[in-house]
Amino acid sequence: MKSCVITDFLTDNEIALAQALYRKYRGTGKFAKLVDAQIITPNIKRINAALGQANDPKYLAYAVEQLLSERVGE
Repeated sequence: MKSCVITDFLTDNEIALAQALYRKYRGTGKFAKLVDAQIITPNIKRINAALGQANDPKYLAYAVEQLLSERVGE
């Protein structure tokens, strides 16, 4: 995957939802699965178009988790 930032593929509302999910589920092993199910997979066509390539929803969910863990801390 080419380098990108979260705003390249998630809307402000999706980012806010991801942040809320992270606050609630970080460290439980559930976060990435929930982000995939609630945000990434339902919007994968738009996300793929925004990024200009096909993407694995699970990979993107883990990327979001990594980014939030770096910003918020563990």
